[in-house]
Amino acid sequence: MNVQQSLHFIRRGLHCARALRTQNVHQGPTDTLLPGQFLVGAPHPVSNIRPIAFYIASDETPSERTYRLMREEAASTDHAFWTDNNTRFERGRIEFERTRIDRAGSCTLDDLSVYFQEYQNESYERHVEYNRYVWKRNWRMVWPGIRAWVDEVRRRGRRREFAVARHAEQGYFFGREGVEKDRVKDGPAPQPSQPEANRRDEKIRSYY
Repeated sequence: MNVQQSLHFIRRGLHCARALRTQNVHQGPTDTLLPGQFLVGAPHPVSNIRPIAFYIASDETPSERTYRLMREEAASTDHAFWTDNNTRFERGRIEFERTRIDRAGSCTLDDLSVYFQEYQNESYERHVEYNRYVWKRNWRMVWPGIRAWVDEVRRRGRRREFAVARHAEQGYFFGREGVEKDRVKDGPAPQPSQPEANRRDEKIRSYY
Protein backbone atom coordinates (compact mmCIF):
# COMPACT_ATOMS: atom_id res chain seq x y z
CA MET A 1 0.00 0.00 0.00
CA ASN A 2 1.46 3.36 -1.02
CA VAL A 3 0.65 6.86 0.16
CA GLN A 4 -1.46 7.69 -2.91
CA GLN A 5 -3.70 4.66 -2.36
CA SER A 6 -4.09 5.54 1.29
CA LEU A 7 -5.05 9.13 0.50
CA HIS A 8 -7.54 7.92 -2.11
CA PHE A 9 -9.24 5.60 0.38
CA ILE A 10 -9.28 8.34 3.02
CA ARG A 11 -10.92 10.78 0.63
CA ARG A 12 -13.59 8.21 -0.24
CA GLY A 13 -14.21 7.65 3.46
CA LEU A 14 -14.57 11.38 4.05
CA HIS A 15 -17.01 11.55 1.15
CA CYS A 16 -19.12 8.84 2.79
CA ALA A 17 -19.04 10.78 6.06
CA ARG A 18 -20.47 13.89 4.42
CA ALA A 19 -23.08 11.79 2.64
CA LEU A 20 -24.38 9.94 5.68
CA ARG A 21 -26.71 12.87 6.28
CA THR A 22 -28.40 12.52 2.85
CA GLN A 23 -29.96 9.17 1.98
CA ASN A 24 -31.91 10.19 -1.15
CA VAL A 25 -31.63 7.99 -4.25
CA HIS A 26 -32.73 9.45 -7.57
CA GLN A 27 -34.77 7.30 -9.94
CA GLY A 28 -36.50 8.10 -13.22
CA PRO A 29 -39.87 7.08 -14.72
CA THR A 30 -39.74 3.45 -15.81
CA ASP A 31 -42.71 3.85 -18.16
CA THR A 32 -40.47 5.72 -20.62
CA LEU A 33 -38.17 2.74 -21.16
CA LEU A 34 -37.92 0.90 -24.44
CA PRO A 35 -37.20 -2.87 -24.63
CA GLY A 36 -33.60 -3.59 -23.64
CA GLN A 37 -33.16 -0.26 -21.84
CA PHE A 38 -32.75 0.39 -18.13
CA LEU A 39 -32.44 3.46 -15.95
CA VAL A 40 -29.31 4.13 -13.89
CA GLY A 41 -29.56 6.59 -11.03
CA ALA A 42 -26.98 8.64 -9.17
CA PRO A 43 -24.62 6.74 -6.85
CA HIS A 44 -26.01 6.17 -3.38
CA PRO A 45 -24.28 8.60 -0.99
CA VAL A 46 -23.06 5.84 1.35
CA SER A 47 -22.75 2.62 -0.66
CA ASN A 48 -21.75 4.38 -3.92
CA ILE A 49 -23.92 1.79 -5.74
CA ARG A 50 -26.03 3.18 -8.57
CA PRO A 51 -29.72 2.12 -8.43
CA ILE A 52 -31.00 0.42 -11.58
CA ALA A 53 -34.59 0.23 -12.83
CA PHE A 54 -35.05 -2.55 -15.38
CA TYR A 55 -37.51 -2.63 -18.25
CA ILE A 56 -40.44 -4.93 -17.51
CA ALA A 57 -42.31 -6.15 -20.57
CA SER A 58 -46.07 -6.53 -20.42
CA ASP A 59 -45.61 -10.07 -21.79
CA GLU A 60 -42.58 -10.91 -19.62
CA THR A 61 -41.84 -14.62 -19.72
CA PRO A 62 -41.07 -16.71 -16.61
CA SER A 63 -37.41 -16.95 -17.68
CA GLU A 64 -37.14 -13.18 -18.08
CA ARG A 65 -38.82 -12.58 -14.74
CA THR A 66 -36.52 -15.03 -12.96
CA TYR A 67 -33.40 -13.38 -14.40
CA ARG A 68 -34.67 -9.86 -13.68
CA LEU A 69 -35.39 -10.74 -10.06
CA MET A 70 -31.93 -12.27 -9.73
CA ARG A 71 -30.36 -9.05 -11.01
CA GLU A 72 -32.46 -6.92 -8.68
CA GLU A 73 -31.54 -9.14 -5.73
CA ALA A 74 -27.86 -8.91 -6.66
CA ALA A 75 -28.02 -5.11 -6.79
CA SER A 76 -29.83 -5.02 -3.44
CA THR A 77 -27.26 -7.32 -1.83
CA ASP A 78 -24.34 -5.28 -3.15
CA HIS A 79 -25.94 -2.09 -1.88
CA ALA A 80 -26.49 -3.59 1.58
CA PHE A 81 -22.91 -4.90 1.82
CA TRP A 82 -21.23 -1.66 0.81
CA THR A 83 -23.53 0.44 2.95
CA ASP A 84 -22.53 -1.66 5.96
CA ASN A 85 -18.85 -1.67 4.97
CA ASN A 86 -18.59 2.08 4.42
CA THR A 87 -20.55 2.84 7.59
CA ARG A 88 -18.18 0.64 9.60
CA PHE A 89 -15.21 2.39 8.05
CA GLU A 90 -16.58 5.84 8.83
CA ARG A 91 -17.45 5.03 12.43
CA GLY A 92 -14.01 3.54 12.99
CA ARG A 93 -12.33 6.55 11.42
CA ILE A 94 -14.18 8.97 13.70
CA GLU A 95 -13.18 6.97 16.77
CA PHE A 96 -9.57 6.69 15.55
CA GLU A 97 -9.33 10.45 14.95
CA ARG A 98 -10.82 11.19 18.39
CA THR A 99 -8.29 8.89 20.08
CA ARG A 100 -5.34 10.38 18.15
CA ILE A 101 -6.36 13.94 18.93
CA ASP A 102 -6.74 13.12 22.63
CA ARG A 103 -3.27 11.55 22.73
CA ALA A 104 -1.23 13.70 20.31
CA GLY A 105 -3.35 16.79 19.78
CA SER A 106 -3.79 16.18 16.03
CA CYS A 107 -4.53 13.50 13.45
CA THR A 108 -2.55 13.68 10.21
CA LEU A 109 -3.01 11.86 6.92
CA ASP A 110 -0.12 9.58 7.89
CA ASP A 111 -2.03 8.67 11.04
CA LEU A 112 -5.13 7.90 8.98
CA SER A 113 -3.08 5.62 6.71
CA VAL A 114 -2.41 3.53 9.82
CA TYR A 115 -6.13 3.24 10.42
CA PHE A 116 -6.64 2.30 6.78
CA GLN A 117 -4.19 -0.59 7.15
CA GLU A 118 -5.85 -1.72 10.38
CA TYR A 119 -9.28 -1.62 8.76
CA GLN A 120 -8.06 -3.64 5.78
CA ASN A 121 -6.72 -6.33 8.09
CA GLU A 122 -9.87 -6.37 10.22
CA SER A 123 -12.26 -6.60 7.26
CA TYR A 124 -10.17 -9.01 5.15
CA GLU A 125 -12.19 -12.16 5.90
CA ARG A 126 -15.47 -10.33 5.38
CA HIS A 127 -14.38 -9.10 1.95
CA VAL A 128 -13.06 -12.52 0.95
CA GLU A 129 -16.42 -14.07 1.86
CA TYR A 130 -18.23 -11.39 -0.12
CA ASN A 131 -16.04 -11.99 -3.18
CA ARG A 132 -16.74 -15.72 -3.01
CA TYR A 133 -20.46 -15.01 -2.86
CA VAL A 134 -20.25 -12.69 -5.90
CA TRP A 135 -18.40 -15.29 -7.96
CA LYS A 136 -20.91 -18.04 -7.10
CA ARG A 137 -23.83 -15.70 -7.72
CA ASN A 138 -22.52 -14.68 -11.14
CA TRP A 139 -22.09 -18.30 -12.19
CA ARG A 140 -25.63 -19.12 -11.05
CA MET A 141 -26.94 -16.28 -13.20
CA VAL A 142 -25.29 -17.46 -16.46
CA TRP A 143 -27.88 -20.04 -17.54
CA PRO A 144 -30.94 -17.99 -16.48
CA GLY A 145 -29.41 -15.06 -18.34
CA ILE A 146 -29.04 -17.09 -21.53
CA ARG A 147 -32.64 -18.32 -21.34
CA ALA A 148 -33.92 -14.79 -20.71
CA TRP A 149 -31.85 -13.44 -23.61
CA VAL A 150 -33.30 -16.04 -26.01
CA ASP A 151 -36.84 -15.12 -24.98
CA GLU A 152 -36.09 -11.41 -25.33
CA VAL A 153 -34.58 -11.80 -28.82
CA ARG A 154 -37.64 -13.69 -30.04
CA ARG A 155 -39.96 -10.90 -28.88
CA ARG A 156 -37.71 -7.87 -29.37
CA GLY A 157 -39.20 -6.57 -32.64
CA ARG A 158 -42.82 -6.85 -31.56
CA ARG A 159 -42.12 -5.30 -28.17
CA ARG A 160 -40.22 -2.37 -29.64
CA GLU A 161 -42.99 -1.60 -32.11
CA PHE A 162 -45.56 -1.71 -29.32
CA ALA A 163 -43.45 0.48 -26.99
CA VAL A 164 -42.73 3.08 -29.69
CA ALA A 165 -46.44 3.29 -30.57
CA ARG A 166 -47.40 3.66 -26.89
CA HIS A 167 -44.76 6.37 -26.33
CA ALA A 168 -45.95 8.25 -29.41
CA GLU A 169 -49.52 8.24 -28.12
CA GLN A 170 -48.37 9.54 -24.73
CA GLY A 171 -46.34 12.34 -26.27
CA TYR A 172 -42.81 11.16 -25.44
CA PHE A 173 -41.65 11.75 -29.02
CA PHE A 174 -41.70 15.19 -30.65
CA GLY A 175 -41.07 16.30 -34.18
CA ARG A 176 -38.34 18.74 -35.11
CA GLU A 177 -40.82 21.61 -35.18
CA GLY A 178 -41.94 20.89 -31.63
CA VAL A 179 -38.34 20.67 -30.44
CA GLU A 180 -37.49 24.05 -31.98
CA LYS A 181 -40.58 25.65 -30.38
CA ASP A 182 -39.59 24.31 -26.97
CA ARG A 183 -36.04 25.53 -27.48
CA VAL A 184 -37.22 29.05 -28.32
CA LYS A 185 -39.69 29.09 -25.44
CA ASP A 186 -37.33 27.76 -22.80
CA GLY A 187 -34.23 29.50 -24.06
CA PRO A 188 -30.69 28.04 -24.07
CA ALA A 189 -29.80 25.49 -21.44
CA PRO A 190 -28.24 27.08 -18.35
CA GLN A 191 -24.48 26.67 -18.10
CA PRO A 192 -22.72 26.15 -14.75
CA SER A 193 -20.78 29.10 -13.40
CA GLN A 194 -17.00 28.91 -13.31
CA PRO A 195 -16.79 28.21 -9.53
CA GLU A 196 -19.38 25.44 -9.87
CA ALA A 197 -17.52 23.92 -12.82
CA ASN A 198 -14.24 24.03 -10.89
CA ARG A 199 -15.81 22.32 -7.87
CA ARG A 200 -17.32 19.68 -10.12
CA ASP A 201 -13.97 18.95 -11.81
CA GLU A 202 -12.21 18.84 -8.43
CA LYS A 203 -14.76 16.36 -7.10
CA ILE A 204 -14.37 14.13 -10.17
CA ARG A 205 -10.57 14.17 -9.84
CA SER A 206 -10.81 13.25 -6.15
CA TYR A 207 -12.35 9.89 -7.11
CA TYR A 208 -9.28 8.82 -9.11
